[in-house]
Amino acid sequence: MPDRLIQLVVRKDDSQTICDCLGDLHAQDWWRTDCVGDLDRQVFYIALHKADAQATIDAISEAMEDRENWRLYSLATEANLPEIVDEEEVERLAQQETSATREEIYGDIRDGASLTTDYLLMTALATCVAAIGLNTGQVAVVIGAMVIAPLLGPILAFAFGTTLGNLALLKVSARSLLAGLGVSVAVGTLLGQIYPAGSNAMDSGMMDYSGVLGLHTVILPLASGAAAALMVAGNKQSGLVGVMVAAALLPPLAGFGLLLGSGNFTMGLRALASVIANIVAINLAAQVVFYVKGIRPRRWNSADHATSVRTSLMVSAALVALVAAALWGFGHPQIFGL
Repeated sequence: MPDRLIQLVVRKDDSQTICDCLGDLHAQDWWRTDCVGDLDRQVFYIALHKADAQATIDAISEAMEDRENWRLYSLATEANLPEIVDEEEVERLAQQETSATREEIYGDIRDGASLTTDYLLMTALATCVAAIGLNTGQVAVVIGAMVIAPLLGPILAFAFGTTLGNLALLKVSARSLLAGLGVSVAVGTLLGQIYPAGSNAMDSGMMDYSGVLGLHTVILPLASGAAAALMVAGNKQSGLVGVMVAAALLPPLAGFGLLLGSGNFTMGLRALASVIANIVAINLAAQVVFYVKGIRPRRWNSADHATSVRTSLMVSAALVALVAAALWGFGHPQIFGL
């Protein structure tokens, strides 16, 4: 059944251009009316399944690229009647791997990547909560901190920007991520000086990074990043709460700050290694999922631009492999005679 309603306002002179773009759709799936009080413009209403929405929006955008005074809105529909009775069509739509449109995903991801005062405050507060939870050995408190930490947003935005070759989004997301990491480390370090890591934290194992940092340190964020990207691509933002917990970005970051402030530099560096592994692996997994889901820019600026995206995927994969090898090597120093 249609789950997208496209509302398009254009000048009447451009109406035939839009009709040509909609020529492959059933006549009952779109209609047009004159704008009330403005006879020089028309409004098109187009009912689509999200599997077909991207192609239609791209066709309209391509046709109207050099035109002025037009506006397109994509609206999600909750229900519609009558229901589709064509079982073959229902099966086709059900089996088709679908994702939200590029524009819808961009809107959601761009909001989460913005460097705002609220973002920095949430990061600082989440780090404070996580640090207290780590220092007192309270697992529930640490889980609560992971839920409210906004650090996953910029990482997903960076992966999405890489997939689209969107340099502006890459800059915004990188700036937000670095600022968030800086705030978290600063808050953790300050708390580590005021409230040094005690025996409760070490006894509970929540800040004990002396064990082997093995491949599981990379596999966990890979799985979490893939799950996060699938939810974002499917416009299922509510499921990201569980991913934020599974990704476990904040505990080692807050732990790094606490250990740094307490003067335990060796353990702190091992916590930092876990943070780096998480970020790199989540970024790679999200890139792969966005790419596999068929998310592309409407038009590449050049062949080199398309090649750069594939190159970035290979670079990200190489970084993950390098981090995994380094973690495995640090966990097995006897192999290298260390």
